[in-house]
Amino acid sequence: MKTAFGLLALVTGVCGHYTLDYPFTTGFDEDQEPNAPCGGFDPTATNLTVWPLSGGEIALDSHHPEMTLLFRAQLMGSNSWVNLSDGFLLMTGLGELCINAGPVPSNWSGMAGVVQVIGQPPDGILYQVFPSF
Repeated sequence: MKTAFGLLALVTGVCGHYTLDYPFTTGFDEDQEPNAPCGGFDPTATNLTVWPLSGGEIALDSHHPEMTLLFRAQLMGSNSWVNLSDGFLLMTGLGELCINAGPVPSNWSGMAGVVQVIGQPPDGILYQVFPSF
């Protein structure tokens, strides 16, 4: 019985977060994912994802039965975030979700920025980002 419980705890720990499937995340390390604001990775302007200023699609795969999500963006070097969704989105069920994120300010055209996906499952807050614009 102890062995089965130990195996269940191991499997739960391995599957406990989410993956950002599109656009591709700056970096992914499950142990660093709780580190704000970028999940333990520093985005740079050398690897930008083309992101339409009018908004774009974000695809993720949740490994939690329920998670609250927030999508936001900022210009690199700024400390001011702009929400790309109307508040928080509740995702229920394991698996994939594709959402159309809202627009960034039109005066950001030609500038480097970062889009952030914040996931809050019952066991903490998780961060992933991708550089864009």
